[in-house]
Amino acid sequence: MQLSHSLNIKQKQSLVMTPQLQQAIKLLQLTNLELKQFLEEQTFDNPFINVEEETQASEDKNAGVSSSEQNNSNNEEVLAKETTNFSDDPTSNDDYDNRFDNANIDYGSVSNTKSTSGEDWDIIASTVPNHEKSLIAHIEEQLPYLLNTPREHFIARYFLEALEPSGWLGKSLNEIHLETTIDYDDLETVLIKLQGAEPTGLFSRNLSECLRLQILDKGLMCNELSVLLENLSLLGKGDLKGLIKKIGCDERKIKEFLVIIRSLDPKPGSSFYPETSNMHKPDLLVRKTGEDWIVDLNRSTLPSININEDYAKKLSTGDRDNEKMEGYASQALSSARWLKRALEQRNITTLKITAEIIKRQRNFLEKGMDFLKPLSLKDIAMAVKMHESTVSRVTNGLMVATPKGTFPLKSLFSVTIETNDKENSKSAAAVRNMIKKILNEEKGNKPLSDDLIAKLVSKNGVKLARRTVAKYREMLNIPSSSERKRRAKLDAMTAS
Repeated sequence: MQLSHSLNIKQKQSLVMTPQLQQAIKLLQLTNLELKQFLEEQTFDNPFINVEEETQASEDKNAGVSSSEQNNSNNEEVLAKETTNFSDDPTSNDDYDNRFDNANIDYGSVSNTKSTSGEDWDIIASTVPNHEKSLIAHIEEQLPYLLNTPREHFIARYFLEALEPSGWLGKSLNEIHLETTIDYDDLETVLIKLQGAEPTGLFSRNLSECLRLQILDKGLMCNELSVLLENLSLLGKGDLKGLIKKIGCDERKIKEFLVIIRSLDPKPGSSFYPETSNMHKPDLLVRKTGEDWIVDLNRSTLPSININEDYAKKLSTGDRDNEKMEGYASQALSSARWLKRALEQRNITTLKITAEIIKRQRNFLEKGMDFLKPLSLKDIAMAVKMHESTVSRVTNGLMVATPKGTFPLKSLFSVTIETNDKENSKSAAAVRNMIKKILNEEKGNKPLSDDLIAKLVSKNGVKLARRTVAKYREMLNIPSSSERKRRAKLDAMTAS
């Protein structure tokens, strides 16, 4: 076998993911707040980048652009306006100034009122109640009155770490004992003292203990009620005969106990502001002006980049001894300019995709959940002439504020449910809403079975199997017909 060397030339195409391309893709996936954090991090590495909030002056120059114009290659115009109006008449948008009068805003609704003060009120920040303290902070203020020694304060820290937002303990005493090696009796002593915190019911280990603490605090505890609390599983099943047998009392007495239990708070910590807030301000604002729907970027959270050109000129001295400095300055300035263009393109892409989504879901915004159309990433990708992965990156994580509420942009996508009329197919979300309405209208003593619900939905032309109804019912957190019947029976007892 003879071995020899040879040179072969061949041609192939491949996509090279440069660092700049990777950064541009990353920008598409960021929310406004994440984008601001990312840009602020860039200022540490690049002295020519200044991060600024969108100014009022830039807003006043904006005007609407129709969806037909948006599909053209007029990106510069869209960028200058940074708003998209998909109406038939692009000149009808005289109400672009996106002001919110906090005296006229309801949660989840967009007001078209203009503010004379010139401030761009954020739709969420102006409506969220101002909570003074979290659950942990509230308890810490009470610790000096509940505990006596530094050791007890030390032990209390482990209980605070195990406390859940509901106010219940997320760990048992045994688990804390094994983790900390603290004596079990000491743990129990501190726990009993912590359970004296207000509101009553905090640091409970289960529902029974939570209710028991509150009943004791009200001075309503008796032997029969204590037995009932030990058999809450029977109460949950609606097994009145089993309760009567366990407690040894009549049905009238059980009704009195149920009235007491219903007056208690099973999750006393849930009314406090959580330690870590997951409140996500909207990245996009959708509002109606006349017959037109307008999509805006939320300028109260949207950052912009300003390039410090003057500083670049100062570094460009022309001195040959400073070639390294000039080389660094040139590279940093080029990187800053590219990042600014990438940010502008990110805003264009976000508006273009969102406008197309809102355009297709116009009936939902005007008429409600029943009119949410089936929509896929592929539908939007074909309309805006982009790849599905780009649409997915842009819509994933963004929040949009509309007159119907503030929700993830991704929630406006929904799978198709087959109907008799193929031209008017229903989205899965719309079908779930139909099921919810049917269940809201059912009689408590005669709950509808999943099979019967499927037949009722089918009368509206939607082909739905019983197992699909069961799946959607579980997604809506609605119990089964037998469980609803038991709950209705308990409700009837307390109401009589």
